Amino acid sequence: MKNKLYKNVMEDLVEFRFDEIQNTLDCCTCEHCRNDIIAYALNLLPQKYVVSDKGAVYSKITMVGAQHSSDIMAALTKGAEIVKKSPRH
Repeated sequence: MKNKLYKNVMEDLVEFRFDEIQNTLDCCTCEHCRNDIIAYALNLLPQKYVVSDKGAVYSKITMVGAQHSSDIMAALTKGAEIVKKSPRH
């Protein structure tokens, strides 16, 4: 199997943002719920694939703007609401 040469940098951004705001979400943030919230949020957000470290850094820098940050926050909040209503643990 070949090494994958692509990466969805949105995953890193959502995980980072989740870690920053998890205490404000008013829901369980155990590992299972964390993964459910992040997966839900990622399904609401556009993918941003890159094929190099340079591309990853550039994409992360350009996506840290106010609109992308708001979109990520909204998606995580929505995910937390869904998981809070029906946690799977």
